[in-house]
Amino acid sequence: MKLIRQFDGTDCGAACLAMVASHYKAKYSVTSIREIAGTDTHGTNLAGLVKAGEVMGFSVQVLKGDKEALTQDLPLPFIVHIKKCEEKREFFHFVVVKKIKNKKLTIYDPSGEKKKIDIEEFAKTWTGYTVFLSPSAEFKIQDNTKGFFERFAPLLKPYIHEIIQVIIASFLLTFFGIISSLYFRYIIDDVVYSKAFTSLTSLSIGIIILTLFSSGLSAVRSHIILFFSLKMDYHLIFAYFKHVFSLPIKFFDTRKTGEILSRINDAQKVRSALSGTAVSVVIDSCMVIIAGVVLYFKSSFLFWIGLITVPLSSIIIWLFSKKFAKAYRELMGQLSEVQSYLVEAVSGAASLKALNAEDSVYDEYEKREVKAVKINYRLGVLSNIQSFLNSILTGWSSNIIFWVGTYLILKDQFTVGQLISFNALLGFFTGPLQRLLTLQPSLQEAFVAGSRLGEIFDLKKEITYEGHWIKPEKILGNIEIKDLIFRYGTRKPVLNKISLNINAGESIGFVGASGSGKTSLIKLLLKFYSPESGSIKIDGYNIEDIDTKVLRAKIGYVPQDIFLFSGTIAENISIHDDNASIEDIIRVSMETGVHSFVENLPERYNTVLAERGASLSGGERQRIALARALISDPDLLIFDEATSNLDTISEKQIHGIIENIKTKKITTLMIAHRLTTVKNCDKIFVMQNGVIAEEGNHPSLLEKKGLYYRLWNGDVL
Repeated sequence: MKLIRQFDGTDCGAACLAMVASHYKAKYSVTSIREIAGTDTHGTNLAGLVKAGEVMGFSVQVLKGDKEALTQDLPLPFIVHIKKCEEKREFFHFVVVKKIKNKKLTIYDPSGEKKKIDIEEFAKTWTGYTVFLSPSAEFKIQDNTKGFFERFAPLLKPYIHEIIQVIIASFLLTFFGIISSLYFRYIIDDVVYSKAFTSLTSLSIGIIILTLFSSGLSAVRSHIILFFSLKMDYHLIFAYFKHVFSLPIKFFDTRKTGEILSRINDAQKVRSALSGTAVSVVIDSCMVIIAGVVLYFKSSFLFWIGLITVPLSSIIIWLFSKKFAKAYRELMGQLSEVQSYLVEAVSGAASLKALNAEDSVYDEYEKREVKAVKINYRLGVLSNIQSFLNSILTGWSSNIIFWVGTYLILKDQFTVGQLISFNALLGFFTGPLQRLLTLQPSLQEAFVAGSRLGEIFDLKKEITYEGHWIKPEKILGNIEIKDLIFRYGTRKPVLNKISLNINAGESIGFVGASGSGKTSLIKLLLKFYSPESGSIKIDGYNIEDIDTKVLRAKIGYVPQDIFLFSGTIAENISIHDDNASIEDIIRVSMETGVHSFVENLPERYNTVLAERGASLSGGERQRIALARALISDPDLLIFDEATSNLDTISEKQIHGIIENIKTKKITTLMIAHRLTTVKNCDKIFVMQNGVIAEEGNHPSLLEKKGLYYRLWNGDVL
């Protein structure tokens, strides 16, 4: 069974399943298992493991036992659920038990390595839950993983002409180097002894010209490599960025921001491996072959002596390979943690300062950074040790060649010029050979980075278009929801058999405590997620049959957390509508009250906003969000707690704007914590624990004296 390491702290369950599958000769990527198991920012639960295991073709059984059960004859391998403690922080974790012998367990830990542990010691961390998996009739041996070069080598195809130019230039440089080495032999053996001054001058001038040409060619080669390296950098990072934003919203809900951003650094490492390392391998291999052939014909005896270091260097590389791979994987995972925490801390800077929590943040950040520094130090030590051992071998090889060469000179079997020439030419053989042999750390780093980047590229894009999907010209706004059940991953349902009807042009309010399912329902209406069962119909069409892009284009959505981009006010309003004119922008701005405060700004609609619109008040940001939602003349409006963060005055102003919008008879859905926001709605749905507890308009719900009545009297949810 192969030890498969997790990409981050939430991948342990998926990695354990991948390990068990590898025991039965099947190869699954951790990412594919994550998707099946419904892994989120909290990790994978037991229900998710069972679901994924069954999809993979296993018969799965979850049992709870005690340490005595581990002394029984159990089917191996199996997955166990444990509690770990690191840096005073407890968390749950999955590991695989591969073997039980002499009261010791052989553990495969996806966050670490293989280790043996006593049953007594293991029982202290074991929660008792065990997942047994055995291949069923549906189990198939398969391989849905991709190797580094299989995945990324096609990126080199557009630059094949540049690569050929680099290889030709390298051949010429090698050839010039060989000629230069022959120059030394001729000077020492022929010119010096015969005192041929004319030949000395001619040869030296020729070598100077050759060196000048060689330097120019080397500069051109470096420029070509720089050119296609930067282009590849751009295309790879842009491809990653584009792919990320083509993924469903589930991807962003189940991963930390830092994890997503850290893959950009991984992309640069992959590019470096392709444009630098891959090309270097081709060039250096050619140089080794050419120089090796010339050296062999010069002195086969000395050539074989020079090759003595190759098997020894190969052994050193093999001994260090797993250590490098493990350290690089740990480092990239930890740097992802550091970046995630940094993003969180910077985003919440105002709150942290208000709470006087800076010292606490410093400590937490320091812990993460120190851990990354320690891993980096370990990598540096490994690299230094490997370089030290290789330098010893190189030094020995050079000294032995001089030793034996001098001996041959004393025996009149070699000349001084031949030895100097051989040694000069040896640099064109041992230099590239050493580079090939010492590529391992950078290759290991690239392979780990490639697997991390690849796990994102392996994710399926959000399907926004199918040929048979309906593309309605207009949405009237008749909505029918029937027996709707929805859950995130394998967690408990957040919507449980919801049924409701909304007529075109109605204004609808949704109220309820946090976690009652209001926002989840809106996410389904926007096709961010698909329901587990039941249906949503808009104007008689099942929402799953409506073109996603067309549907979203017909909906004006105002979220609770308004996100304004760094750009002008006009750009922020028209960000999703390229056809919007300045007249359109001013029109919706006047409708939403944006125009009143924009007129007082020096650059008016060309005023560049600070990051996230920090220079604006909450009410001003809300109005821009309203204008953004209305710019494309939507057929359906959705407000997700759009006034929950506003003061009373700003809230009343926004309410007035919304009331004006209602006169257009656009179907409007409003989620609210404050009941005053929805009291004028045609219909109000009161949600509780994922179901519709009550429905009606404001007066009728008060008459019932039920949940809504109690909420109204407190006016707080």
